[in-house]
Amino acid sequence: MLRYLTIPLAALILSACSSVPVETDYNPAAPFSSYQRYHWQTETSGSDTTISPFHAQRVRNELTRLLNSQQYREASAGEKPDFLVRYYVSEQVEGYGRRNGSRGSIGVGGGSGGFGLGVSVGIPLGKKRPDRNLLVIIDVLDGSTSQLSWRGTALVNAGHTPEEMAEDMVEAVQAIWKEYPPK
Repeated sequence: MLRYLTIPLAALILSACSSVPVETDYNPAAPFSSYQRYHWQTETSGSDTTISPFHAQRVRNELTRLLNSQQYREASAGEKPDFLVRYYVSEQVEGYGRRNGSRGSIGVGGGSGGFGLGVSVGIPLGKKRPDRNLLVIIDVLDGSTSQLSWRGTALVNAGHTPEEMAEDMVEAVQAIWKEYPPK
């Protein structure tokens, strides 16, 4: 009987683990325990112009849901926030540094009474198209000083359907925010 439960149990445990790699950094002197009320730092939040604005809106929507579920509240218009929240989505392209065409070179040299000639031809292997990823950045800034207190980032593969991308963006925000506040 245990043998039949092992595989579903292992699948459940693995699915609970986030598959989104997250990196965080923070100011150890920041007063994270006193952060209760927040404002959005809208001037520097959003996304690159090459990215669908829907991705940035998904980030904000999920962040709002997570903040509310953790008892943080948005400060009213006249109220001073304890912290500011900033988010940004940018495109990260890998592989543009490689040449996609074939290359060749000829070398000539001599010395000690000898002479040499060399020919080299390079043929590209692998894909011709670069890998596209979206970098999701979430910042927490101190409300008094506007200095960065905490940053979390995650890389999302952009080679999916719009529906899969929407799910991936939400998963990335959840994975990042799971690391806040720092332990």
